[in-house]
Amino acid sequence: MTWDAFIDQFGKWFEGRGLLVPAARWVVGVSGGPDSTLLLYAMRDLSERRELRWALHAAHLHHGLRGKAADADADFVAGLADQLGLPCHQERVDIPAEVAERGGSTEEIARQRRYEFLERVALKTGSECVTVGHHADDNAETVLHRICRGTGLRGLAGMADIRAIQPGSRVRLVRPLLQQRRVMIEALCAERGIKFRTDATNEGLEFARGRIRNSVLPLLRDALNPGVTDALLRLAEQARWLGTYLEDAAARTFDSLIVSEGPHRIVLNTNALLSKQRIIQAEVVRRAVSQVLGGEQDLGFAHVEAVLKLAADPSSGKELHLPGPVAVRKSYERLEFCPLAESEPTPELHPLFVKCPGRTVLPALGAELTAEICEVDAEKIDELRAAANPYEEWLDYDRVRPPLVVRGRQEGDRFWPLGAPGSKRLSDFFIDEKVEPSLRARTGILCDQEGPVWVMPLRIDERVKLRPTSRRALHLVLTPGAATRADAP
Repeated sequence: MTWDAFIDQFGKWFEGRGLLVPAARWVVGVSGGPDSTLLLYAMRDLSERRELRWALHAAHLHHGLRGKAADADADFVAGLADQLGLPCHQERVDIPAEVAERGGSTEEIARQRRYEFLERVALKTGSECVTVGHHADDNAETVLHRICRGTGLRGLAGMADIRAIQPGSRVRLVRPLLQQRRVMIEALCAERGIKFRTDATNEGLEFARGRIRNSVLPLLRDALNPGVTDALLRLAEQARWLGTYLEDAAARTFDSLIVSEGPHRIVLNTNALLSKQRIIQAEVVRRAVSQVLGGEQDLGFAHVEAVLKLAADPSSGKELHLPGPVAVRKSYERLEFCPLAESEPTPELHPLFVKCPGRTVLPALGAELTAEICEVDAEKIDELRAAANPYEEWLDYDRVRPPLVVRGRQEGDRFWPLGAPGSKRLSDFFIDEKVEPSLRARTGILCDQEGPVWVMPLRIDERVKLRPTSRRALHLVLTPGAATRADAP
């Protein structure tokens, strides 16, 4: 295939999915390898040939792996973006340190951090879509990996060409090369004279994907089927067809099972649900959870099985919790799905304006908050940020948007916990911090006009942290047990 024929096919792929939108903003994930590098060139050429005036943003995440080779990858991507006249966004994370601290798979954590980074760049640049260079061989490897891990039907479908980059996100992840084979991509790079970087770990056996690519698939080609990659891709395509049919069937069934519904709450008729085919039952459960959360949620086979087991249990009053988090409760012939937070008592922390500077009594918390505005020296900022007292915080006053208010948490609250890779729902933060449900409703949230700045006394928001350029600080001290003192200026 020639470059011109490829760009024509590339454009038809976008056109068929309604993505040829003039003046759109795109984030292009670029690792420096042949697939993502070709993708960046193709996006630019398509924009120019169709006069789309796309605003393209190259994005590269340094995972803290592979030492100097990874440094060279980052330099290559920065140089490539400069050569093409495109903005380049780069961040660095330390995946080995995170794995050492938290455990887990290096590949999985790296994938999570990469998508979190790409979503942040999209939100920062006003881009609705992030495009990445996954191709057909990547997809076949993914399907085989999932088979070996014990996947369900959804896993057999492999990678989706378009999906939300994270559950519930408005940013879409787009994979326009998913129908292209690796050998064709490398041939196009050679024809076009496109230079790229080679990741040595792709040729090794250290990681699961490398073992599948360099050991398992070659063995299957030699011993069983030379066309095993094509066979896996055909299996994925048929699984997608069947998955689409089942989703449509579940959608037609779903409304007839609803007993009642409200904002973020669905109640289904248990007997009617159990009368359906097992696969339709599973799809109905997935649909109920998605509607409660307002977006897709990746439920495992075990999660769905647990819900169906609860539905079939003849007793009443039992409850289980799903990722999201979602509570599922069985009450006689009803199966209720709702956010886990709904089971908590309604917060009674009414908004209270904070004197700044000054002291503010917080009766509902049994505490007092003191606020002071002061000048800071650049050399003392690291010392202030390292303070170990959780009841004392230093914020960059010039990044705070007064007035300040202390209140209880509200539905939809999000913030960016200091040191975290990105923003998250406050409910998820409480779960990560292992805050008991009974305490969440009694946790004070200090907010400015843009949202939470301090979940007291757990964490401040990344937005208001002290930086080397900070010159004015907001010094906050939360004093428990001081609620009986008179409010003083």
